[in-house]
Order: sequence, then structure tokens, then C-alpha cells
Amino acid sequence: MSDSKQRLLKSRLSLKTIINDWMIVFLFIVLVALSSLNPNFRTTTNIMNILRQASFVAIIAMGEFFVILIGHMDMSITSIINIVSIFFAGFVVNNGIPMGLSFIIVLLMSVFIGIINGLLVVYGKVPSFIATLVVMNILKGLSYIYSGGLPISGLPSSFGKLALGRLGVIPYAVILMIVVAVILYVYTEHTAIGRSFYAVGGNSEASKLSGINTNFVIILAFVLCAILSSIGALGLTSKTLSGNVTLGDNILFDVMTICVLGGTSLSGGRGRVVGVVIGALFLQVISNIMVILGVNTYLQWVVKGLILIVVVLIDSRSKKE
Repeated sequence: MSDSKQRLLKSRLSLKTIINDWMIVFLFIVLVALSSLNPNFRTTTNIMNILRQASFVAIIAMGEFFVILIGHMDMSITSIINIVSIFFAGFVVNNGIPMGLSFIIVLLMSVFIGIINGLLVVYGKVPSFIATLVVMNILKGLSYIYSGGLPISGLPSSFGKLALGRLGVIPYAVILMIVVAVILYVYTEHTAIGRSFYAVGGNSEASKLSGINTNFVIILAFVLCAILSSIGALGLTSKTLSGNVTLGDNILFDVMTICVLGGTSLSGGRGRVVGVVIGALFLQVISNIMVILGVNTYLQWVVKGLILIVVVLIDSRSKKE
């Protein structure tokens, strides 16, 4: 191939990469611009509510992002959210354990769950979908055994500030999301271990040959997913000041949609933390404007489903090309 043809091919690939990385930003801007035509949408209260509603789901999605980035999938996040919520509430309300210590305990629990998921995939050679599905059901059973299937209410009102508190007009939840996103952005873009997630997701065998400990990276991805899911779970729990065994039951679909919508390839190796955050805001804006317009709840599910189908088809076509 001549030098001119090589340069042309590289420029096309570069342009394609830019489009894939920034298309969601363009679409988000267009969506917000169109939604702003409705006066009920563009109020400060509504905008802050959108940001707050998206924050904790975005944090959970940033955890799933790491697992998808390495070419796997974590189905257990729903039960991680549930078990963290119910055990945290139980520790504080029923056992009188201070909130700080309770947070550390459930965080360690989530780390252990992430390690189990990773070990099953790496050394058990169990497909991640099956491994995490099994773990999901085990955690669900443990949550129901511990709580009897009932919510545990009575958390201190101060804990509610995590979800409902504000610094000026900006919710604490939004600040937390931004802090997590910045840390993860620096981690994935400017550290060797962070960049290794892309390498493993892009080509696991080549990563091994280049000296990357792929087993460690895979396990770490599942651990990060579990930790971020537990942080998101505590945020969601603070909204109602009660632990609930069904808190995360309906969140997996949104999380997957957010990751793919944000440009994370289901085949692994491609995606950005910033894209995940924008994907979360994108989905929340759609939900918000549908509520304002009085769209039926069940129809909202249909719309979200269609969005996921479209972005998966785009991702599949991009991979083939």
C-alpha cells in the first residue's frame, strides 16, 4: 500500500474514532436544545433535579463500564445494590453500628463480591454472564434471609443529605458524581493500569504477550464495578432513609443502556468515562421530558428499549467495519 493510501486510511480511522467518541455529546446538546423549547424543562429546579436523578445511576454505570470495557458483563450489580442497601440499614438501625463503620463494612463486602465474580471468570473459566447471574441470585437470597423481605427503615435524617442535600443550588449527589468521574477519568486516561483495561478489552492475548497481568486486570474490573455499585446503592438508600431488598431490581437495563449510549463497545476495548456520564444525563433528560409531556410510564419503557436497540445496532455495525 502506498504512503498516500496509508495516510488516507489513517485519517479516515481517526475521523471515525472522533465521531464515535463525540457523537453522544452532539446528540445530547441537540436533545437539550429541543427539550428547552418546553418552559417547564428549562427551569433551574428541573435541571438540578435531572442532574440529581442521574447522579447515582451514573456512578453505578461507571462501575459497569470497567467490566464492559474488558469485554465482559456484570449482571450482579442489581443484587449488590440490594444487599448493600439492606445490610447498611440493618447495621445502623438494628445493630447500632455507626454509619462510618457500616459504610466500611458494606464496602468490604462489595470488594469481596467483586473478587468472587472475577475469580469465577478468570480461574473458573465461567462466562461472565453466567458467573455474575449465579452470584446475583445468591446475593438476592442472602438479602431476603437477612431482612425477611421487608424494608429496614429508621436511618438518621442526616444520611438523607447525601441524596437531597445541596451546596448552594448544586445537589451533593451531583458533586459526588463529578468527583468520581474526574478520578476515574484520570485513572483510565493517565495511568498504566487504567490504560490496561483498554488493552485487555481490545486484545487479551496480545496484552498477555506485552506483559500485562490480564487476570489481575479482569478481577480489578469486577471489584471496581462492585465498589461503585455500593456507593450508588448508598446514595439511592439515602433518598428514602431505608434499606430495601428490591432497590436495584430495575436498574440493570438503564445501566447497560447508559454505557452503550455513552460509546462503550459491548465487544470491549472502547469507551470513555465522560461518555458514560453524558449517557446517564441523556437518558435522564429523555425520561424527564416524557414525564413533562405526560407520556405513559409503560410507553417510556418502550422508548428506552428502542434506544438500546438502536445503539447496540450502531455498535455492532461499527465493530464489523
